[in-house]
Amino acid sequence: MAEKDQKISLELTCLAAMRQARADFYDRVVRFAEDWRAQEGDAGLTREERKLLRSDGVAQIAEFFFVFRDGDLADADGIRAFLLRHNEDMTALIEACEKGYTRFGLSAARLKEAIFKPHQIDLILHESAGGALTFDQRSIGKILTQIMSFESCRTILVLLASCGLLTRRDFRSVVLISSNDRLEDFYGDYLRAILGALPMGGD
Repeated sequence: MAEKDQKISLELTCLAAMRQARADFYDRVVRFAEDWRAQEGDAGLTREERKLLRSDGVAQIAEFFFVFRDGDLADADGIRAFLLRHNEDMTALIEACEKGYTRFGLSAARLKEAIFKPHQIDLILHESAGGALTFDQRSIGKILTQIMSFESCRTILVLLASCGLLTRRDFRSVVLISSNDRLEDFYGDYLRAILGALPMGGD
């Protein structure tokens, strides 16, 4: 019985740490956005913007950039390998579709749209060659297509850029998105807070 109680205690400790760390992560995102808007002399955050900044989509985008930075994937080889693996994953899902849909309800058409063509990969590699990981806005939507729609992803990216949490610029017919490390730092602190709340090794 004592062993079972200890296991439950560790699980609850982990759950409490996750909930608190996630709340702190969103608080930091919102505070940064508020301060940045104020420094720029822009309008404050609306109720809808605050709500969106606390959405799971923001955490997913932060995780996306964190994985590239802290996983040492931001060089040409890492980026190419990641995108080719993504294409393989999308192709496998398409092949597993029945009547045009995956078992999770994603359409084959949406998955096909999420596959990178060679020239799209080349654009990302070219724009990231200067050292700052840079994707065109549509490409991030491709990568996150299993999590959110293209339009939802675009809306969040626009908001994050308007609050200084990402850099967004137009280049010919595409919109380029690059990180300034803030989201990655916040997300890294989120993960470390969880780890720090747990006994070493989970024993």
